[in-house]
Amino acid sequence: MVSLKTVFATLAAVIGANAAAGSLQQVTGGFGTNPNNVGFYYYKPSKVTTKPALIVAIHYCTGSAQAYFSGTQYANLADTYGYIVIYPDAPRSGKCFDVNTSQTLSHNGGGDSQGIASMVTYAINTWGVDASRVFVTGGSSGAMMTNVMAGSYPNLFKAASVHSGVPFACFAGSSAWNSACANGQVSKTGQQWVITAAVHPIPVG
Repeated sequence: MVSLKTVFATLAAVIGANAAAGSLQQVTGGFGTNPNNVGFYYYKPSKVTTKPALIVAIHYCTGSAQAYFSGTQYANLADTYGYIVIYPDAPRSGKCFDVNTSQTLSHNGGGDSQGIASMVTYAINTWGVDASRVFVTGGSSGAMMTNVMAGSYPNLFKAASVHSGVPFACFAGSSAWNSACANGQVSKTGQQWVITAAVHPIPVG
């Protein structure tokens, strides 16, 4: 029989393995346009590489920047690899991100997406982040917001990774919730989903 002491020791080791060496920090103002007052939290390890990469890690509904910091491994891996992590914090009571309004679904149109884009620009200009190595990821509402960021600001991100989200603009409309989209009842061809060019044409040359 395994003793409780062994169980607790094992749990402590697992928790410690996922714990970052430092703590979550906050930028409280002066970082750019942020119409919805999305919270700007970040983790910068004690040893940051020259021209570090940046990961924007976006939390789920009912979550928070602190919960995503504590519940994922982005920060403790930053201690190893020397990159910086930004954890946006949803400003509304249900802690979901704005993934449906015309403002957030357009480039520099307002909404949560513009606030997060301002965080990325701040990181590039203030912390010396390599603009060619900026990535965005998230789960659930954070996954939806990840696709919003990739669609509304494709100029800012090298790549995006999502878990349990929906395509860019699938929730578009006046309601914050879209049952048809959430239940997989919205079906389009790959070409029909490619609408980012209409949102923000990328300059050529």
